Amino acid sequence: MGKSKTRSSKPPTKQSLKKSNAGDLPANPTSSKRTRQWVLLGILVALTILFFAWGGLSRIVHSSANLALQKGEFDQAERWLAALDRVHLASGETSFLQARLARKRGDLDAMAAHLKVSFDRKFDPKRLNREQMLALASLGRLDSSTESTLKNWLKDRDADLSEVLDAYTTGLTVLSRFPEAVELLEVWEEECPWEPLVHHKLGRIHEHLFQNEPAEEEYRKAVAKDPAFLKGWFSLGRLLLHVRKPDEALKALQKCDRGESKLAAQTNIALCEKALGNVEQAKAILLEVMQHSEEEIRESYRAVDDIPERFVAASELGGIETELGEYAAAREHLEMALRYFPLDSIGRYSYAVALRGLGEREKAEENFEKVKASRAALDQVTQLQERIGMNSKDTDARIQIGKIVLENESERTGVYWIKSVFSYDPRNESAHSALADYYQSKLASDPAYKQLYEYHLQFVKSASTTSK
Repeated sequence: MGKSKTRSSKPPTKQSLKKSNAGDLPANPTSSKRTRQWVLLGILVALTILFFAWGGLSRIVHSSANLALQKGEFDQAERWLAALDRVHLASGETSFLQARLARKRGDLDAMAAHLKVSFDRKFDPKRLNREQMLALASLGRLDSSTESTLKNWLKDRDADLSEVLDAYTTGLTVLSRFPEAVELLEVWEEECPWEPLVHHKLGRIHEHLFQNEPAEEEYRKAVAKDPAFLKGWFSLGRLLLHVRKPDEALKALQKCDRGESKLAAQTNIALCEKALGNVEQAKAILLEVMQHSEEEIRESYRAVDDIPERFVAASELGGIETELGEYAAAREHLEMALRYFPLDSIGRYSYAVALRGLGEREKAEENFEKVKASRAALDQVTQLQERIGMNSKDTDARIQIGKIVLENESERTGVYWIKSVFSYDPRNESAHSALADYYQSKLASDPAYKQLYEYHLQFVKSASTTSK
């Protein structure tokens, strides 16, 4: 019987392993590595070509600037666009977006200059014309032709839908055509449910109509949708301060205590501190605000769509200094406030007290008399408001309030009261006549009021023709 053969249990040597695995190894590892590097380099080159073909740096910057404009972050948009100027990559679209930024800031002269540059750079003339029309619409210059064009744009539902709705609803609000503005804002909410500006605009309308609770609700919706929405936080804080909730107002205002809105927020934060009894803290904050120019402070308010007629920081600081017996400093700040807005009765009363404290009794009495006369006229407003409380459609009471406030407290608020008539009687001859007279009185200082004057005058003429 033969012996069976068995495998050797001897372990393989390194030499035998090298031989057995030789066929499994790549022939040239260095060559394979180089191939991969060239493939990756080729992909990188292709992506670079696509990047520049797509628009490259300019496309990215324009998109970022446009997004900042939509969110109301004007400083950020300006920085993006300025970056292209610095590296000499500015184009017609850059100038166009700079024009849009100027429009949103209310600087129509700068807007026109940027549109001219954009036109020279061969940018789309149709979009340039549209931007000009949006600027006019936002000022309330809504003749039949303009409105017809805006409505056609809304039907198109193109990329500028939000811009058209923003400008159109702003113009309707300027003309106190609140029901139409609300209707369009509801459309905007359906089309762009993520947009916080819709709720901010609704809040402003409610606030103008003295509907504080719905206004607060809309402002809270705005900041809930976008916690970085500075306009929403500012308006919420200002409203809460107005309804005597300074502790809540302070928390809201601290959310917008930065960027373009910082000076406006700081001024109102000081008012919160004063209302909470922290007078020295309020004074310190206002002194810091007053280190900036009037224009810088005004720009800060403009960034949150809230430009007060009063020079609030100067007037309130002067009032605090008067209370503390610092009459010389108070006089300086209060004279500044009254130069800016002579109808500031709060500031004028503090000014009279400061003058008396400085021994200028005759001048003090003159100012006390002015305040007394204004307050006597304004006392009638309370009775007229009671009439409106019993009958919101009492248009005569609204017109009387408007005229009294216009002459003694605030041109803007007075005009608002007169315009509020149009929510109940759009063709009210007395209201249109009062506004035509008001805008006519402003023509010498600003020809831009001509269209508003002519708009209201046409209703007066129409009523006269009908009566004949």
